[in-house]
Amino acid sequence: MKINIRDLRESNEFLNILLDNVNSAIFLIDPTIRITSINDAFTSVFQNDRSNILGELCGNALGCSYSVEEGKNCGETSNCNKCEFRESLLGAFMQNIPVDRQSLTREYYIRGVKTTKYLQYSTRLIKFNGQEMALVIVDDITSLEEQRLVLAKQNEMLTDLNEQKNLFLGMAAHDLRNPIASIKGLSELMLEIHETLKPEETIEFLQMMNSASVHSLQLINDLLTISKIEAGKLDLKREKVNYVAFLKGILKVNQFFARNKQMTLYLHVDEKIPQIDIDKDKIGQVVDNLISNAIKYSFQGTNINIVVEFKNNQVITHIIDQGQGIPQNELPLIFQEFQKTSVRSTGGESSTGLGLAIAKKIVERHGGKISVHSEVGKGSDFFFSIPAELQFENQIHS
Repeated sequence: MKINIRDLRESNEFLNILLDNVNSAIFLIDPTIRITSINDAFTSVFQNDRSNILGELCGNALGCSYSVEEGKNCGETSNCNKCEFRESLLGAFMQNIPVDRQSLTREYYIRGVKTTKYLQYSTRLIKFNGQEMALVIVDDITSLEEQRLVLAKQNEMLTDLNEQKNLFLGMAAHDLRNPIASIKGLSELMLEIHETLKPEETIEFLQMMNSASVHSLQLINDLLTISKIEAGKLDLKREKVNYVAFLKGILKVNQFFARNKQMTLYLHVDEKIPQIDIDKDKIGQVVDNLISNAIKYSFQGTNINIVVEFKNNQVITHIIDQGQGIPQNELPLIFQEFQKTSVRSTGGESSTGLGLAIAKKIVERHGGKISVHSEVGKGSDFFFSIPAELQFENQIHS
């Protein structure tokens, strides 16, 4: 049989064209694990020039991080005796064991930058003209794997959120059940004995039912607020505010509640407090919550100090009470939903367990932060910051 040299050359050229247009990195290695031939995709995957690849040991040519960092040749590094890729290449020669689409995660130096690559490779032993070579086909699946990892992380987050939602709903149902059960029980009792009730007893029953319904309504309102914030639907209606005058209006209302427990609210303000750009209703809700908590958990006859200072372009508001204080181990969870401390209100006031969580989210939506310092037996200092513009207005000290 005659071999047409021209046809052979043309077929080889055609084969080379095919190999160079395959997206997989394809290369041949000899029994010493040196690379003897590569296709164009190889240089794209490993971002190395042919002159730096051909004749080089596999790990050195690929930019294996162990070879680069230890300054050693492939086969001599601390990882070579446990490298699955090297083991597969040696196995192709010594035992003629093929490998199909084996996964490999490895760090390589690509253009001098340490990069994690996610690869799939296959190997085959080839014999040609009495020589043995291993054919290696490598697919770079880094992009797909990174997307898979992102999706897996998002799925994990969604699972956590679903668990939190179920816990959240369970707590909400539990907290709503008690006041609703009270209203039901009291109303049923009134229906049974209404003919024998004295006017003052009827009023007492109605007051208890009203208190239970107020608590239920507050919890529902807080739940709706939390839901809006979590859904990203909390719209802030910002306006520039003289903050001290704004606070005085809030304190005027809260003084009434403080007097019921023989407490006094005091306002202390830095010499100059700049304007701040806030949603008055939302920040008012934060201040109301912090002051009402201070009143709720402090003893009769104590003082509550509201301190406003300007530091590092932030207006910082402190609500400092002389109450019971909060144990240190309970502070990290205090701004989470339905987290109630072991501290009990001093006047039997109720709490939804959502107020501080809402306050935190509102403050953060304004670009600020909220925190607390507390010491058992001495009291608590709840404080939050709001970014400020350097536009000052006359302040009236109180």
